[in-house]
Amino acid sequence: MRRLLGIAKFALFVFFFWLIGQGLNYVLPLIHFPERSFTWHGILANDILDFALVLFIAWILSLAFREPLSASGLPLVPDAGRLLLKGAIWGFIPSALILIPIFAAGACSFHGLALPPGQAILYAVGWAAAMLFVGFSEEFMFRGYTLRVLAESVGFWPAAIFLSSIFGLVHYLFKPQEDWIDPTSIALYGMFWALTLRRTGSLWFAVGFHAASDYADMIVFGEPNTGNEGKPLPGHLLDVRFHGPNWLTGGPRGTEASLLVFVVLAGLFYFFNRAYPAKPAELAQSQTA
Repeated sequence: MRRLLGIAKFALFVFFFWLIGQGLNYVLPLIHFPERSFTWHGILANDILDFALVLFIAWILSLAFREPLSASGLPLVPDAGRLLLKGAIWGFIPSALILIPIFAAGACSFHGLALPPGQAILYAVGWAAAMLFVGFSEEFMFRGYTLRVLAESVGFWPAAIFLSSIFGLVHYLFKPQEDWIDPTSIALYGMFWALTLRRTGSLWFAVGFHAASDYADMIVFGEPNTGNEGKPLPGHLLDVRFHGPNWLTGGPRGTEASLLVFVVLAGLFYFFNRAYPAKPAELAQSQTA
């Protein structure tokens, strides 16, 4: 019965997300809501809306089934800010490290700031806010309420694998010029963020990591993005030019489509497991699953 209930909750979430989404697709153009463009204000507005939508649906369903919303990954606990900051540090470092072998191979070069200092500060703040809400919206969508209720039916890791695969598939289907590396690495990042949820007990670390990783890749280092026609996003901070083979640099998809990303991911799983070892309760659950 509990397994069926978990699937029912998941199905209801998906249904309400689709239903309300259809309504918003009709209403938003009428009120001139900002389009989902690759500008900091376009992404900020739309990801605030996305986060509000998934949070609202989760809240309604939590009320209906008499469950605390805080159980879905974002409890307002004293260490929330600390975990968010730790996640941001963990997210930024790999984005910088992956550039070292690319630079050493002569496949990228650095040419100073991409903007005058005054503009750089404004864009840095605007993009930081935008990427923070990208982290909130995508993490809560794929590893918040949906992961919790689906795990009630099939177990945590099967649910995490399914949702992370969907996460990668969404990027593959809706971003142009994709190859197999980018969606695969994105799905594996989804599994890593599921691990951080499992070990820390919340999504705060994952949100910070996700936001800082995207911010470093696309804004600080100005990597190309196929969603923006294979060009860096407007308002990126550093002028980094990539001119090596696609398997090394990721080409128009950015370094998350470089083969080196799998080395980075292996390191993340290893070092995070060392820093946050499994607790006895988790070990007991895995043995009985």
